Order: sequence, then structure tokens, then C-alpha cells
Amino acid sequence: MKDGVPERKHPRLKQYDYSQDGVYFITVCTNGKKRILSRIVGRPAPWPPEVRLTPIGKIVEQTLKNTANVYPGVSIDHYVIMPNHIHFLLRIDGGGQRAGRPTLMTMIHGFKNVVTRKIGQKIWQNSFYEHVVRDEIAYQEIWHYIDTNPAKWAQDALYVTDFPDPVRRPGCCTNKEVTKMSRYFTKTLAALEPYTPGEQLKLPDLVKLNANENPYPPAPGVAAAVAGAVPGLRLYSDLTEAALCAAIARHCGVQPENILCGNGSDENLLLALRAFCDETHPLAFADITYSFYPVLCDLLHIPQHVIPVEEDFSLDLSKYHGLNETIVIANPNAPTTLLQSVAAIEEVVRTNPDSIVIVDEAYIDFAGPDASCVPLTKKYDNVIVVQTFSKSHNLAGARVGFCVANPQLIADMNRIKFSYSPYNVNSLSQAAAVAAMEDENYFRDTVGKICATRADTMTKLRERGFTGPDSATNFLFVTTSRMPCKQIFERLRQKGVLIRYFSAPRLSDYLRITIGTPEQMQRFFEELDLILGNTA
Repeated sequence: MKDGVPERKHPRLKQYDYSQDGVYFITVCTNGKKRILSRIVGRPAPWPPEVRLTPIGKIVEQTLKNTANVYPGVSIDHYVIMPNHIHFLLRIDGGGQRAGRPTLMTMIHGFKNVVTRKIGQKIWQNSFYEHVVRDEIAYQEIWHYIDTNPAKWAQDALYVTDFPDPVRRPGCCTNKEVTKMSRYFTKTLAALEPYTPGEQLKLPDLVKLNANENPYPPAPGVAAAVAGAVPGLRLYSDLTEAALCAAIARHCGVQPENILCGNGSDENLLLALRAFCDETHPLAFADITYSFYPVLCDLLHIPQHVIPVEEDFSLDLSKYHGLNETIVIANPNAPTTLLQSVAAIEEVVRTNPDSIVIVDEAYIDFAGPDASCVPLTKKYDNVIVVQTFSKSHNLAGARVGFCVANPQLIADMNRIKFSYSPYNVNSLSQAAAVAAMEDENYFRDTVGKICATRADTMTKLRERGFTGPDSATNFLFVTTSRMPCKQIFERLRQKGVLIRYFSAPRLSDYLRITIGTPEQMQRFFEELDLILGNTA
């Protein structure tokens, strides 16, 4: 067992000649069980679920079908391309002639390499699974298994991705709860895994450094603005969010018609993806980035083109050039804290003139001057910049976000907004956001305080043996060899200090630490030093 999932055993026969004539049942899985090959879409009875291939899945299918052209005497009898694995029956029928014929292993590795070259990235697990089909009965059973595999997708514990959060909270979904919903839950979303936010514990004397919230209160004028909006609660909120759009436009140096407001930046992302992606038009994003992107894709039935970050967690934006797919880039990226230059992102926008490029700038105000891509919205009609009031404007609880784009794109997203949630930002939140946006001095002051504390915190962490990149956000991404990061996370949690730990394979040795007030960071270091055994 590994993480509660039974491991498949290789039935490889030590003395068996895998180049001889016969039929073989092959299973090849994607790396990290990423669901990038297809979507399983439910259909009303009596029709079985439908497999809808992503662009990557179509390349896999094309490569499978070309097997006979590459290896004479070899054919694919039957196959199914599931979201994160493929099954197929491979037949070798060379009239008994084995001289010079490659082994089964060589053919499978060749197939994987061809797919890798075509898509420009490695997507497969290093291993694969094979089974020698001994007789006609076994052959028919496997054929039936391949045919019925899509219908069993949501219940297949060997392939459905594990729920990522290592900390199970009361009321939080577990993997079992995700895959075994009520009998009324739509089968189309049976494998949907919701986004996992940071813990929201209600404990006295809690130091909360796990959700990238701002540690300072809202601007002084916010409370009065909210109180002034209370009498108007008998009426619906302003559909146009006119006052708020005007305040944002002044802050960003654009016009009100360039602004669309949402219930947090998450809703703006949803509106953009719903407007500019569909089941045939995928979304491209990094494999290590904001984990809400794949959730939205699963919810909206959008194929995913996942592009691995480099070994140092940086983004090679040349991989995004000319994709002809909707693209989302978190800048600075989360949880890695790394910033891309405006010029580098502009090249992505320029080389994808017929596709939308979304730049998610939730943390941009902590990245220094001239870091935002908002100026690109005046130059290109295919770029959308998404920002939020949750981080630098101290209003995470008000749930207000916005995007900046060409007015035609704003109109497209408004069409979606007015189709399901026209009053998406309530009156109190609008009033709070206007007051926060108009107090530029308070905004600059709190951002400056956080950046100063960020620098001091990183210095102290490095003195204690931690390493990590220089952050362009309001949090740090660090690791250490002094103690397993999961253990540090758990022991700090016991002491009432919350930071963030991720169980994903490439992130399991890292911690994400939100920057708090100097007093909160002092408490953090006091508890950390006790855990690490520091006496200084």
C-alpha cells in the first residue's frame, strides 16, 4: 500500500521471450497520475460514458494507431485512453520470425518516447505494466474490461488521484467522500476534487501564517464605508459596480470599461475560463502553480495542458510560445514565489495572437514597481490581468477581485456573469473595496511593512539553515535538511502556529510561510527554535 492505494505488481516473467508472437495487455500511466489524456463524460442511459480526448490524448491515439507502420507484424487490437492511463491489447504476429524484432519493452519505451517528442514534455511514468494473454477467454475478458473501463473510472482507486491535503479537518472531504457521493450527484462530476484552502482553525492565541492573508486590518475608512452602505441593503447591489470599477480604473491607470469585478479573483478566473475555454479548447498552465486551475478545469470540462516547471521551479516561458491554447500564468507564481518579467510574458501574448493569455497577479503588489502586466492590456486584445483585494488591500473576507482587459473581453465575461450571478459582489463588499482602493497611502504603507518583514524573515530563516528563492509575494517558499518539513509543519501546528505544507511529490520537502506582523514572526521563530533545538 502507498498513500492508501494498493500498488500494482509487475507480472513480468523472468524467462519469457517478450519478442515472440502473442497478445499482450499493456497499461501505461501518466507521471504523477495527472489527468491530461482525456475526460470521462457521463451520458444518459443506455449510453455508456464517453471518452473525450485532450490534445495530448489525440497525439497518444495517433501514435498508438501508427504502431503497425513502425513495427511490421505488430498491431493494436483494442485500446482505451483514460484521463491518466491507457490500456491496450498489443498483438505480435510475425509468423514466428523473431530475428531482429525488438522486445515488447523496447516497443513500449519507443512509443512513450515518440509521444514525449511530439508534445515536448515527459508525461509518462518510467514503468509500465504488461500481462501475457494466454487464451481466447482471457482475451475476451480483457477486451470487455477495456470497453467498460470508462464507466468504472470514478470508482477505480488505482487511478483516481488522491485528495492532496495531508491534514483532514472536521467537515473536510476525503478521497472516499470525493469519489463516493450521494446517488443523486451528477456522474459527470463524479471524479471532481475540490480546492483545498489553508486551515481555518478557531483557537486562542493562534498565529495564522498559512493562507497568505494580510496581517494588518483594512484601511481606516473601510469600516465607515461599510456602515454607510448598511441602509441600502434592502436593495440589490449595483449590477454595474460603477463606483468600484471607477476606483480600480484610477488605481490601475485604465478606463472603467476595462474592469470587471468578481467574488474574489477566483470568480474572475472562472468567468474567463468559461468564456474562453471549452471541451475542445484546453487550458495550459504549469504543473506547480495555483491548484485552483485544475479544479476549475474539472468543473467546467476543460482539457488540461500541464507544462512542467524547471528543476529550480522556474517557468520556461518559451514552452508557452505559439500554443494556440488559452494560457494562465500566475505571476508571481504560487507557491514558488517566483516572478516573470513583463517582457517575457509579453512574448507569450505576442506569439499566441488567436488565444487568450490570463495573467493571475494575486501577489503582484509585493513584487515591486513596474511588475504588473496591466500595461499589456492597452497594447494587446488577447490578455486578461486578474487581481484581488484579498492580499495587498487587506480584504480577504470581503471576497472582491477584478480583472483588467480589452472592453470586448470584459463584455464576453459579463455575458457569462449575467447568465448566472449578476449580483456577484454585494453592497457591503463594494463599499469596503472602494474605500480600500482609494486610500493609496495606507496601501503603500502596509505593503512596505510586509516586504520589510519578508526580507527580515528570510534572513533569519537562512541563518537557521533554510534555503529558498527570493520572494516576490507575501509569503516564503523554503526547505531545510535539518528536519523533515512535514514534521516541522506538524509540530508548529501543535504549538498554535499554522504554516502550509503540501504533500505533492515535488513539494513535499518545502514549506510555505505567510508573512505576518513582526510580533507574529517573532512567535513563529520562538516556536521554530524550540523545535529545531536552537539555543541562540
